[in-house]
Amino acid sequence: MSTNIKITRICEFCQNEFIAKTTKTQYCSLKCSSRAYKARTRKSKIDESNRQTEIARQPHLEAVKTKDFLSVNQASLLFGISRRTIYRIISRGELDIAKFGARTVIRKCDMDTFFSMPLEQSLLRPVQEFPGLENCYTISQIQQKFGISPGALYMLIQRQGIAKYSVGKFNYVAKKDIDIIFNVREK
Repeated sequence: MSTNIKITRICEFCQNEFIAKTTKTQYCSLKCSSRAYKARTRKSKIDESNRQTEIARQPHLEAVKTKDFLSVNQASLLFGISRRTIYRIISRGELDIAKFGARTVIRKCDMDTFFSMPLEQSLLRPVQEFPGLENCYTISQIQQKFGISPGALYMLIQRQGIAKYSVGKFNYVAKKDIDIIFNVREK
């Protein structure tokens, strides 16, 4: 059975106009059809090679994706953030962990939940208003008054989540926050 259909089409490979005899014809000639097939084959080989290279670069990533519990190294690999950032999130109390000796284990669903929260809730804390110089200690004043080393003071300020204010070349901390930590009674 033959048809006398003549449809004007555009070749999907060379983009030239041609007359097709069926509605499914895509290419103007066998030459364009062969070239399109070779281009598709080449592209699929390149895509497969790139996928294999990505797996070779990060061999553990595929295995990590299937786990329910992650170490800090695995979580940093999976989420593309540094180990130190994960430890900071943990120290702020925004991520639940389990400790097995020295090993820290994080549930993957907790990490997913943390990163699905809006940025305002997870990372940004309300900024405290500067109480004024008369209501603040400098870092050196705190060290002298309470006899604490600089490193211990900075760790204490960080651990307690106390706001520091930079004015000029000095760092200030609110007197009320420091007095609460060192149990100073008001006179």
